[in-house]
Amino acid sequence: MTTLALPRRWRVPVWGACLVLAIIAELIYFTLTTRQFAGHGKGILDLTEQFAPTGVLALGLAMVILTGNIDLSCGANASLAAVIAGTVLSKGGSPALAIVTAIAASTLFGLFNGIIVAFVGIDSLLVTLATQFIITSIATSVAGASPPFGFSSAFTLIGQGSINGVPIALLIFLVIVLAVIVTISYTSLGRSLTLIGYNPRAALYSGIAIRGSLTAVFTLCGVMSGVAGVLLAAYYNSAQPDIGTNLLLPAITAAILGGMDIFGGKGRIGEVVLAVFLLGFLSQGMLIEGDSSLSITMITGLVLIGALVIKVVFERNFRERLTARMQRLRTIRTPGPPGSITRDADG
Repeated sequence: MTTLALPRRWRVPVWGACLVLAIIAELIYFTLTTRQFAGHGKGILDLTEQFAPTGVLALGLAMVILTGNIDLSCGANASLAAVIAGTVLSKGGSPALAIVTAIAASTLFGLFNGIIVAFVGIDSLLVTLATQFIITSIATSVAGASPPFGFSSAFTLIGQGSINGVPIALLIFLVIVLAVIVTISYTSLGRSLTLIGYNPRAALYSGIAIRGSLTAVFTLCGVMSGVAGVLLAAYYNSAQPDIGTNLLLPAITAAILGGMDIFGGKGRIGEVVLAVFLLGFLSQGMLIEGDSSLSITMITGLVLIGALVIKVVFERNFRERLTARMQRLRTIRTPGPPGSITRDADG
């Protein structure tokens, strides 16, 4: 992706800079138009509790998208994790047991997706679409006619508590951001995922364990879904069987708006994080202004389409400029043998 023309050590991605400016602009707008938005600065931090689960889910999706795949079941998986955590708590289980059980269940479904995609060879879109319905049915069955609610304060502290004014949910999100950046940038798994998305054949010839890497990334997405589900249950103090379903669209939008190539091989996790904050503050600002959730969903869909259009146009223009430059290089006059007449390379 294009970078600003600064000294090498200070170069910043242009798209990342645009996202930062957009975040600043919307914060100024909502602060000036909505008194409750900023809350003397503390309100802005408090708002992050509400979209931290979306951010966690977007990180898991970004890793999958990096390989050229998609996981449509992650929202339903988050719902299942929330329901399982709530059920364990309602039956007298400890918060630690509820969290571990919930994340373990979502991890198993992520592993299942990875095995089917990697070893059976079915397209991830179809596999995860099917598992989305399977997981939703299981979550509805487990929740029953009366979904669990009213959890202990030790559990809800995860979604509603803070440390020195910083929400715990935000801290969890930032820790996961750091872990994902390290994984993608500094581990063999991260390099494998990038190469698989960029050129699967080259990855195969390079000796990369493609099946193992794909299984691992879908499993990690399952882990992220579990964490998102736990945060949702802790924040809302209830566990509806569809509590995470609505996170799928904003999570995909954040990943794409953050520069992840839907065909794989390109993207920056840092820009995905910026997109999470951009969309999160936008949705919360609109809610505070009195807009309906349907309006926010519509705006999110429009942002997703807009991001895809901008990306396609940018890449098309880049290819056209590259082709024109190559054609100019071919027409440069090349020196011939001594005494010969110099002519164009094209003849």
